[in-house]
Amino acid sequence: MKAITVGLIPSPDMPNKLIDKVINQLEETFKSNIDSNVDWHFEQEVAPMIGTSEHMDETLDLIKDKKNQNNWDYVICVTDLPSISGKKAVVCDINTDTHSAFLSLPALGVINLKKKLKSFLAFVLNYMYRKEDDVDLLKNKGFKFAKISKVTPNEDNSTQTVRIIIESAAIGWIHIIAGMTYANEPWSAIGDFKKIISVSFATGTYVSIFSTPWDLSISYDYWRFILLTLLSLIGMTAWLIYSYKLWEHPSTKTQRIYRNAYNLTTFMTVGSITIFHYLLLFVLLGISALLFVPPELFTSWTSLNSIHPTFIDYVNLIWFITSLGFLAGALGSTVENAEKIRRVTYSYRQYYRYEYISQSQIEDDKENEEQYEGEKQSHRKEEK
Repeated sequence: MKAITVGLIPSPDMPNKLIDKVINQLEETFKSNIDSNVDWHFEQEVAPMIGTSEHMDETLDLIKDKKNQNNWDYVICVTDLPSISGKKAVVCDINTDTHSAFLSLPALGVINLKKKLKSFLAFVLNYMYRKEDDVDLLKNKGFKFAKISKVTPNEDNSTQTVRIIIESAAIGWIHIIAGMTYANEPWSAIGDFKKIISVSFATGTYVSIFSTPWDLSISYDYWRFILLTLLSLIGMTAWLIYSYKLWEHPSTKTQRIYRNAYNLTTFMTVGSITIFHYLLLFVLLGISALLFVPPELFTSWTSLNSIHPTFIDYVNLIWFITSLGFLAGALGSTVENAEKIRRVTYSYRQYYRYEYISQSQIEDDKENEEQYEGEKQSHRKEEK
């Protein structure tokens, strides 16, 4: 039986975690979908890929070098780098000559991600092994809405390189932003915003001892509650991004399309963290209000008069003081340090990008020279 060794090179963090989950299942998947007469072996090597999205060629060269160093038959790199070609999301680049492929994890989205990754690894290997694509490998594997197609990169002179893209630009961008946000693992930031929660809780508790917020919570229409909530959430998100300089500004070494992708991902990541902490504050202030705001006092201090307060009245009060406390806590509040907030809100790739751009700007100040922002990716339809 012929033996084939496949090298898998995931980037640190999310790509590596997903490869860890599927690597033991790949042999069975490859035997059933590609060739049952092959003894498939898999080797995994985590590598912090060099370069940024604008310089994919550097990463592709590293993949080839890794393959030669380890004597692998095939190599697939799985990274959290977004890849965009002609404003469309690139799922992967495949070179049948060098038996190497570059898979962009964000393009797979977040729904059924493990299943999609396993199916696409089989699809990519099948293409390199047989030099033909088998779309059946992707059917009913989470690719119902994202129609993919095969194109030829314009920037690559090799006739052996093909690019797999998502045909719908809108669906592709949704996948990229959702996938990059997921790769940032915002849920891991639960314990890193203690100061913000403390300030917001103290403010909300202080506000709740006065009768005016109680009365306003009874009088307000729901659209006002919603508006105040949105104002507090957006205010906190904007403050964190501004305060810790998380927004990527134009640079001579970056392309606008990738800046937009990273900035939108940053907003979504910080926004999701903010929403979680808003809900946490709601629970904390809810417990406080239910314990220390007796119904009799609620009635006598507000326009309820002799009417007994209902559960909805308490929910509205808690909602109101949560939004006020969160909004007040947003302005001027801080977390432990700027380095930590970037580690929390950026994936490994995005953090590397931040450091790369920062260093580039320092070099630009020292040397006034023309910079190269990388070659934009584009493609053309394959001739039938």
